[in-house]
Amino acid sequence: MGFLLSFIAFILPFIILFFVVAAGVKRGIDSSETGKAILRGMVEQENAKKKK
Repeated sequence: MGFLLSFIAFILPFIILFFVVAAGVKRGIDSSETGKAILRGMVEQENAKKKK
């Protein structure tokens, strides 16, 4: 039982850290000029496919 609790206590911070970093990276990419340009390009490609 002690092993299981220490294993969970060791792994839980890494899981939390993963989600915090993932959210930060997503927010950073979404708010950057490069992310906005990529998104605009994807929207333009979808619109071009719909017109065909």
